[in-house]
Parts: sequence; structure tokens; C-alpha cells
Amino acid sequence: MYNINKISILLVEDDADLTQYWAGHLASRFAHVYRAGHAFEALETLHRHAPDIVMMDVGLPEMDGYTLCQEIRDHPDFSHIPVILYKSGYLSAEDQRHGLRSGAVRVMNKPGSIDEIVEVVQAAYTEQRVKMVVDSEPDSAPATEPKDGGYADFLTRQLGETINQLKKEQTALSRALNRYKDFAYQRSDFFWETDANGLLTFLDAGARNRLGLPENHYRGVTFIDFFGRFLSADGLDQFTQVFSRLGVLDVSCKLRDRNNFRIVRLQGKPYYHADHGFAGYRGSLTDITDTKLTSEKLYFAAHHDAMTGLLNAQAFKSLLESELQMLQQNERHVLCYLDLDFFKEVNDRAGHRAGDQLLVQLADLFRRKVRSNDVVARIGGDEFAILLRNCNLDQARRLIQELHNSIKTFRFYWEGQRFEIGLSIGLLQIENSKLSVSEVMDLADQACYAAKHGGRNQIRVFGDDQTSGKLTGDALWLEKFHTAVNSDQLCLFQQPIRHGRRDSGSNAYEVLVRMRDGERLITPAHFLSVIERYKLTAILDRWVVYKLVDYLDSGEFQGEFYSVNISTASLCDPEFRQQAYALLAERPGVSGKLCFEVTESSAMENLDAAIEFMSAMRKLGCRFALDDFGTGFSSLSHLKNLPVDFVKLDGVFVRGIVTDPVDFGLVESIQRIAGLMNIQTIAEYVENAEIAGKLRAIGVDYLQGYHIGHPEMMSQKTPAIMH
Repeated sequence: MYNINKISILLVEDDADLTQYWAGHLASRFAHVYRAGHAFEALETLHRHAPDIVMMDVGLPEMDGYTLCQEIRDHPDFSHIPVILYKSGYLSAEDQRHGLRSGAVRVMNKPGSIDEIVEVVQAAYTEQRVKMVVDSEPDSAPATEPKDGGYADFLTRQLGETINQLKKEQTALSRALNRYKDFAYQRSDFFWETDANGLLTFLDAGARNRLGLPENHYRGVTFIDFFGRFLSADGLDQFTQVFSRLGVLDVSCKLRDRNNFRIVRLQGKPYYHADHGFAGYRGSLTDITDTKLTSEKLYFAAHHDAMTGLLNAQAFKSLLESELQMLQQNERHVLCYLDLDFFKEVNDRAGHRAGDQLLVQLADLFRRKVRSNDVVARIGGDEFAILLRNCNLDQARRLIQELHNSIKTFRFYWEGQRFEIGLSIGLLQIENSKLSVSEVMDLADQACYAAKHGGRNQIRVFGDDQTSGKLTGDALWLEKFHTAVNSDQLCLFQQPIRHGRRDSGSNAYEVLVRMRDGERLITPAHFLSVIERYKLTAILDRWVVYKLVDYLDSGEFQGEFYSVNISTASLCDPEFRQQAYALLAERPGVSGKLCFEVTESSAMENLDAAIEFMSAMRKLGCRFALDDFGTGFSSLSHLKNLPVDFVKLDGVFVRGIVTDPVDFGLVESIQRIAGLMNIQTIAEYVENAEIAGKLRAIGVDYLQGYHIGHPEMMSQKTPAIMH
């Protein structure tokens, strides 16, 4: 190992507090410690200081760690500098492969201690120096031809053969070095290697062979067949699962020898050819019977659920106890208790193997939906817990609502069967460090029970008057909205849009949505802000579009066209666009009667998505209206780029058109420009005859407002497809 006091290191991490802590402790260990908060600062530091090694976070802003690593590898001045990548949270096999392809010498979990940083940096730097020595080649031939005849030619041939032989030996030495550096890094007792088919290609127990396992008759034998005589089934099963997905193997298991009770740690990782193709696995067996339980690797095996890789119940409660003890006066955490709905149906219909696979998939989904500093655990058969650190209740509601939305669209497939899963969730805000772990878990469990008791597949917050079943604020409107969508308590209204230049002819209509609440009908003004905050507008849009298309397809419509509002979320959602396109493609007679309304602000802020959505729908015959036009008057030039059929004049200008000459002038200007572009105009908020007369005089094409007609309920049927 090289003396670390002579090594300079560059730390690339966007958490300034963490890098300051690391740098302070590493200053006495390394010659120089440089810091960078993002990729461009890191590249500047590389140019200025040329450190010996780079250690960086994968999740950097602007340019992620994989891309930055590739930039370093491709730069002729930096390509020799080893790069270590680390990632917060779960490190998958794909993360490992991605990191190696980008040129990293190590891909690891985020270091948990200073000693770990020192150890991995020293090992990586040493390996890089050895590789540079091995890869350096002698000149393959003399620069000029010898002039002393045949003997010189003979010497040249001999020299060439010697060089070729040296190259072969160098290649073999390089392979052996790669193999033994992996083994040496793991510092274990028994080493093994397989090829890409799982056949053993190497075994070595060293001089002492402390485990007493045989070292011969292994060639051509699979890992499972050879070690099946010595290792317990759990270790072999884990090897099979990890090998199939090219993951990292790390499991503790027992030796089958009844007379010699030993616990071994089975480790391994995939290795790759120079072209990054999978070559096989290398690993080790280590006797850990007498190893202290504080070992970091063993801690993982003892404290994580073997199936999902999440923390188990005991480890989660221990962590929660530490968090409660360290909770400061102004800090807030939120504990989430999750219970799967309809999980028993999967086990009963498809078997426990299917149920296990479902749990693995859901665990991966939960990992992706939480933040990097949050903790996910499996605390029971189909029960999970999430600790949202430094999170207030409003933030927690939004985060968990996103997770819950993912479950609503999640489908589990097994041997031709399809299952839908529900999730009941209880939330508890933790702000009192005097509560015990059991009390905190019990309160969150009570909130989860309230969600189940209230109809399942819901979110409940402890303290929202659970004893009476009454909710308040956002929670109340979220429950009302989900109930309305799931039980068909939403309904559609239509408000007429009349031709401005003639009184005869069929009307067009704008489609409006209302929510039934007992005998009342509630307008979106009461609940729209809540569902926008919790990112549920796409669910509402999908419901309205399906309902309207069914209505238009029934042949009951009488209008020229029906206009329906589309939110920014739906406008930018490729899945919504695909679903709407597929729905309308199946009903060609409907598209020509449908007009999508998008607001001017959302179209301008998401111009590419808006154009893509409009272009796709217009191919089917749909029309588009730009709503609230005029508030962004400086955006008139963008009309050249937007394929719209109508602009709806904002009501702010329409209301003042009689009394305010500026409003009159603005409306007149928009009408003139729209006419030049063959775009028709619709004026909203036409509240009296005087306003209507002014608009007709200007030449506005369509009028809408209470003077034209009030909204009325549409006759409607339940849509055939509702998700």
C-alpha cells in the first residue's frame, strides 16, 4: 500500500456540511484534500490541482456522477486518475454496471466513516499504480532496420518472438492480478471464481485452509453442485437469486458439518471483460463465527430483511429509538405505517412465491419514492414503515400521496394473472422526544387502522379527529375527491358557447366538472387547489375525458364542439397523451367534436410538451383552444408556433370592454391578430347585452358567459374505462 500522506484527493459532494466534515478529518490523513460542490467546479479543480484520486457522489446536480466520471475518463490529462463513485440509499446491480461502464474503479454505498474513506482510497490508488506498471509495454520493434545482414535479421526475429512472449505473459499476469486484487480486497479465507454460466473456474483456500473445504475436483462443476455439500440452503438460494440479476452477493449461512458448527459469510460480485460483457462471479467464504457483531457487513445481514433488503423490524425500532433521543426542539419527523390491502388474495390465488415476488417489487418502488435520507423497513409480513426525517406534515402528505398514487397504477403480473394492490397508510408527526418507540409505533398503527376501517386504500393522519371519523383541511378534500372518483360522485356540466356573428346555428359547449357531496354540488374552486398540490389533476382529467368521450360516442350531443380543460400535469404526461390518443383512435367519430383547452401560461412554460400533445391529437381531428389569453400579451408571437384553433379572451379584459378603452383596445388588437392567423376567438365572462354588443362589433367569433347561458348538467352514462 502507498503512503496515504503523499496522496491528494478531490471530494465531489453537493452537501457542503458533509464535505466540510470529511475534509476536516481527512486533512491529517492525506497530503491535500480538495472539495467541489458540482461537476463544473470539479473539472476546474482537476485542471488547477490534478489530484491523485477523485471520490464523488452519483447524485450531483446539473451533471450526475456517472457523466462526470465519463468526462474524466475521456480527457487525456485526467484519464489516469482513478475515480470512486458512491451512492446514497440502495445500490443496485445496474448502478454497479453503470459505474464501471463510466470508468469508475469502485462503485460503493455512501461511506459511513472516515476510516472507510481512507481504506477504499488507499486500495483504489494502489491498484491504479500497479495497473500502470503492468500496462506499460516495451517497444515492439527497433526504430530502423539493421544493416548488418542475416544475423541482424535473426536477432530481430528473436527479439520479436521475445516481445510477443512477454506480451502473453503480461496478459496472463494482468488477469491474475485482477483476480487476486479482488480476493485480497475481501481479505477472506476461501476464494472461488465462476464463469458466466456459473461453472467453477478457480478455488483456493490458502495455506491454512481453516474452513477445511476441498480444493480439487471442481472444474466443470457448478457453484451450486460443488458447495451444495457444504453450505446451508439459504446461502445457495441467495447465490442463485443474485447471480440471475448480476447483483452483489453478501449473505451469512451455516456449514452443514454437524460436528463443526461454523457460520460463514458468502460474498461475491460480478466481474466483466474489457468490453464490459459479463464474465462471471468472484467471491469468498469467510469464517465469521467469532467476528464481532459490529462488523459493518455483518450488521447488514443481521439487521436487514433477507427478501427485500429493507431494514427489518428490530433494526428499524432501534434506529427510531436513536432518532427520538436525538430529536431537537424544532425538528419534526413523520412516521408512516403501511399495510397492504388484498395481499392475501395474491397468496391464495398465485401462491407464496408470487407473494414474495410482489413484496420485492413493492420494496423497490418504496425505495424509489422516498428521499435519500428517509428510511424504509419491512416490519411484518405485508407491513412496512417509512421514517421521513426532518419533514413536516404537509411535506409528508405530498410525498406519501405520490407514493400512494404509484400504488393505484401499479399492477402485479404472475403466470398470466393480474393483481391490483391497495395500500392503507397511517401518518404520525413526531415532535415529542418523550414518547417511547412502542408508543410512536402504536399511534401510527392506529392511524393505519383508521385508514383500513374507513374503506382501505386510504391515507389517514393521526390526530385528524379519528375518534369521530372526521377529517379537516387537505385530508378532508383528498378523501372526498378519491371517494368521488372511485364511486362515480363526479358529474359533468355544459355551458353554451354561442356564435358571436349570428344567432342561429348549433352551439358549442364548455365542459365543467362538479363533485357531489350529499345533496350539494361542489365546484372545483373548493378542491382544485388541493388536488393540484398533491399532483392528482391527471386523475381528474382522465376521468373527465373518458366520461366526455363516452357521452359524445353515444350520439346524444347536439353541439358543434365540446371544449374540455387539460391541466399542465396532463399536458406534460406522455402516458396521458398515449391513453387519450388510443381512446380517440378507437372512436373516430368523436375526435372532430372534441376541443382541448390549455391555459396560455401552461402552454408557454411547457412549449415543447404542448406542441407534441397538440400535434398528436390534431392528427385525429381534435381542436385546441388557448385559455385565459391576454394576460400574457407579450406572448402573442408564440401563437405562430402553437397549432391552436381558438384563443379564449381572458375575462379580465372582457368585463371592462364597455367602460375601459384600454380593455377595448386590447381585445380589438387580439381579434385582429387572431384573424390574420386564421384563429377564431372566444370571449368569456359575457355577463350582459352591452358587453355582447361590443364584442360582436369587434368581430369576436364566439361568446360565453351568463348572458349567453348558465351551466346545466349533461345527461351522461358511466364511462366504460375508469382507472
